Amino acid sequence: MAGVAIPIRLKAFSIHILISTIAFLVVLYFILFHWYPKPHFIVNGGWQGVRIMLCVDFTIGPFLTLLLFNKGKSRRALIFDLCVIASVQTGAFAWGVYAVHSQRPVGLVLSNIGTIYPILEEELALQDKTPADMQPFANGKLPMVYAREPVSDDEKAGSFAFEFMEGMSSDKLFFLFEPIKKHIDALFAASLEKIKHPPKSFLKVRKNYLSEHHLAEDEVAFVPFEGKYGYSLLVFDRTGNIIDAIPDPRYGDYRSSLF
Repeated sequence: MAGVAIPIRLKAFSIHILISTIAFLVVLYFILFHWYPKPHFIVNGGWQGVRIMLCVDFTIGPFLTLLLFNKGKSRRALIFDLCVIASVQTGAFAWGVYAVHSQRPVGLVLSNIGTIYPILEEELALQDKTPADMQPFANGKLPMVYAREPVSDDEKAGSFAFEFMEGMSSDKLFFLFEPIKKHIDALFAASLEKIKHPPKSFLKVRKNYLSEHHLAEDEVAFVPFEGKYGYSLLVFDRTGNIIDAIPDPRYGDYRSSLF
């Protein structure tokens, strides 16, 4: 009996792997092209999300099937086992998808210190805002904004309250956001070559990039982008659109140019 059961288990395991693969590929498409587009896959959590999906989708369900499926069981017992496995995997997979989706960047913000940071959906939710509220700032695939300094007493009090209660800096506060197109000068002033004593490694990268793409020095800005898991340089044109993302040579190659 045991010799017959093993091939049947393997067949059930293979079918489960096939179904899991299809589900994973669907989610992977959204991660790569919608939730974590370039450069976010590497520097802002997309790769971490893929690893969660791989662990959930190809470990929990299929291996439970391989372990528990037995043709010798009664039909009722088999149905019960498969229902339990499906429930466990579906719940874990749904949690994984939710975790990856909720941590995705929904916008970019240029801080007044000259660094770009991601805006996460959960950070908007703390302010009773949604990704839809960012759409008026849309300037490419992701909305891009400039975070101005708080001016009025109410704005200063609001900034202090969010920093004290939520640990959120003023760079992430919606009421301080302004369209990046109104702050092109600030964007270009944040280009890495404008800092005091720019790194020679960056200057070499910049020179090669301008030469390869036949660009003049004042046509583009190379602005530092700090994600949750790494660093990149976002390349902007004079309209404030992101035209490329390249690894920041100050921190090594995070492969952001590949995604």
